[in-house]
Amino acid sequence: MDVDTLVRFTTQGMLLCLTVSLPIVIVAAVVGLGVSFLQAITSMQDQTLSHAVKLIAVTVALVIAAPFSCAAVLHFANEIMQAAVPL
Repeated sequence: MDVDTLVRFTTQGMLLCLTVSLPIVIVAAVVGLGVSFLQAITSMQDQTLSHAVKLIAVTVALVIAAPFSCAAVLHFANEIMQAAVPL
């Protein structure tokens, strides 16, 4: 592998990390914002409510996004292995 190939794989790997983690981060942020908004409206001060709802939402998002994320990571790993074969 030459330097250009390594740079390309590094760039693709970093973009893959962003692509795989972005749906989970967005779900956690939106749910956290929604729960905080509802807590502000109802003047509820319970801190565990926010964490419990976020935990459930992130778990559901992980279950839904897992097949797509795993497929993307496996495809990337397959590309790297095929590029390393000529070595």
